[in-house]
Amino acid sequence: MRLVGLFVATGLIFSAPAASAQTQDMCALLDRNPAWKEAVRSASLTWRVSPGAILTVIDQESRFRATAKGAGAVDSNSLRNFGFAQANLRTWNWFLRDTGRTSGSRSDFALSVDFVGWHFTKMEARTGIPRSQFVPHYLIYKLGEGGFKRGAPPQARSLASTLRVRSEMHDRKLWNCGFGADGDDGEETAPN
Repeated sequence: MRLVGLFVATGLIFSAPAASAQTQDMCALLDRNPAWKEAVRSASLTWRVSPGAILTVIDQESRFRATAKGAGAVDSNSLRNFGFAQANLRTWNWFLRDTGRTSGSRSDFALSVDFVGWHFTKMEARTGIPRSQFVPHYLIYKLGEGGFKRGAPPQARSLASTLRVRSEMHDRKLWNCGFGADGDDGEETAPN
């Protein structure tokens, strides 16, 4: 079943495709992609954003496709959304400058997961909303800071709530399969 809502002011479409269309077993996904596993671990520890939240955003935005284009939007600006994180070029360049990088592709998985963690952290500093609160941070991610402040439509809030539940499920499964148990510094705690 699809939930679709149109946010007229920005032209964004929010949808929650059937769960079968989204990755359910993040442990298996990361086991098949060891470099991704390390990238998610690093981003999660660097930005103190849960791995489940990072992976849920990437899954929702691109279904883990490096060259995804304009997912979730129908306006002319959506053509600028690209890659794993569906970052627009302006925000991507801000991320690169802010993290001291001179370049980097939006189709690079490690940079994309780092971008998601950076975005949650940057928006926490700008809005005062703790990065652990998935719903508002996903809404800021999709609508932009200004769009979020103007108010998210009910369909967008519903999608963000669904994704919060999915993020928490991924964190529990990742914890149970030992994600973070090897190579971390012991700071990670069990999910709620």
